[in-house]
Amino acid sequence: MNNQNRSLPSAAPLIIGYASNASSGKVDQAIIDGASVIIWSFIHLNIKDDDETCNIKTSLDLIEIKRIREKYKHVVHLAAFGGWNGPHPPTFSDGSSLSGGKWCDVFIQFNEMNGFLFDGIDWDYEGNDNLDAPTSKFTLQTLEIMADFSMEAKSKGLIVSMAPAESYLDAAVVPGGIDATFSLRLDLPPRAWTSPEDRDMIKGFSHAGRQCYAYVLAKAGVESFDFIQIQLYEGYAPYLYEVTRMRKDPVDAIMERVNGFVGGYVVNEMPLKLSPEYEVKIPPSKLAIGIGNRWCDGVKFCKIDPKTIRKAYDRTKSTYGEGFLGTMFWTVNEEGDDEESRMAHALKREFQDQHPGETSYGEL
Repeated sequence: MNNQNRSLPSAAPLIIGYASNASSGKVDQAIIDGASVIIWSFIHLNIKDDDETCNIKTSLDLIEIKRIREKYKHVVHLAAFGGWNGPHPPTFSDGSSLSGGKWCDVFIQFNEMNGFLFDGIDWDYEGNDNLDAPTSKFTLQTLEIMADFSMEAKSKGLIVSMAPAESYLDAAVVPGGIDATFSLRLDLPPRAWTSPEDRDMIKGFSHAGRQCYAYVLAKAGVESFDFIQIQLYEGYAPYLYEVTRMRKDPVDAIMERVNGFVGGYVVNEMPLKLSPEYEVKIPPSKLAIGIGNRWCDGVKFCKIDPKTIRKAYDRTKSTYGEGFLGTMFWTVNEEGDDEESRMAHALKREFQDQHPGETSYGEL
């Protein structure tokens, strides 16, 4: 490990925030409010058109990120690949690409050139609004790159995380059913919203996946990841259906997913050499619950109260002897000006007793 790399904070539960605007002051405020992991969105693997050399491409303000990193020494910074409508790993003119390990070397070189701004990476490859776009489907090559890159990054001391949409790694499915089978497609109808009435309600929305990130876990091993954060705020996610259409208790719905990951669930029809089945099993210490902040409308994207997260954390701790690692939220860019409209502040307030004596990380 480079001696400038920071380790994940040891005091769980963590508050993890995605951000892209480093100069607005909102990241500073989120850190003061209690966020200790910032995931910068996004960076991209890139092959130059003119000479097919490989590099990292980003529109992030690296100078401002450096300022934030130097000001708040306790905060971990990760760089996320992907995003909705974002590019997947590129290929050369012959259709091939670098191996994940070699792409990791490209990232390490980029990180070194920029003063080791990032302590690790996060996978956030997703689909596309255009169902005819190539990125409305994964390729095995992309998933292989993600897995190989993750193993190489972990071996070199980097922090590695992934943030699958709920449908991409869905622990609340019926065992043995179609929703427990692997697919490369990212243009599927969301599994819970399948009745004619439901389909009419969501106006034919068809942007879900099905257990695709399980392949990355199977190839790289759960041990290659420091944490795995599940996006419960995915558009028309199964979680949203349960708490709005079925009126399920939100804490019970979260616990169904926590129990599914911790106890393990089997994904079928995996394109693996040894077996078409793989058991996804994630301990609480590697699991983060992904929620949205004030942009969520409660209709397409679920709203989850921090009090619900706290109750689920306590129940997890009572059941398994430890709570889940933390809560991730999208996005710091949408944090408000007052305390009541800032998710980082609300989460910190709910978990203040878990960090006695810790009140603030400074002032703007």
